[in-house]
Amino acid sequence: MQKCILWNREDLIGNGMESLTFSYTQLVVMIGFLAILAELVLGIQTGFDFLLLGSILVVSGTVGEAFKNIWLTLGMSSVLAFLYIAFGRNLIRQKIIVTTHKTNIDNVVGKHGIVIRSITPDTAGLVRIDDEDWRAASDTVLYEKDKCTVSSVEGVTLNVQKV
Repeated sequence: MQKCILWNREDLIGNGMESLTFSYTQLVVMIGFLAILAELVLGIQTGFDFLLLGSILVVSGTVGEAFKNIWLTLGMSSVLAFLYIAFGRNLIRQKIIVTTHKTNIDNVVGKHGIVIRSITPDTAGLVRIDDEDWRAASDTVLYEKDKCTVSSVEGVTLNVQKV
């Protein structure tokens, strides 16, 4: 098996160290661990790409080292990386990216309703909009059976104005 020499004996002779050598499969494992470390440092900005590609390199390098075959390492890492990029990446991105959908509460802004429990600036009341009762607040006093319009939503409380 071929070795990758990082420092020669002559470079380290003053330190009393032997030359530092790694097999290419071990180098692939180290690059994988560096990619995983980069993912930890950068956080979710990379979308788990460094983590998964680094894991592929670690697994491929470990299998290649076990069989002492760099070609097995390169082939396995290439196939797994291709499969991840072609298929797995989109699945993971769908899980990570949060899409917002309009809920019923977003649709009530601008709608008209009827006050069913009086509203004061200090006390929230209830309004009925499209056969649903909502908690409502207002800057002005609104009495039962007054007509109102929803101006905004704060949490689960509608801000209403008298029509």
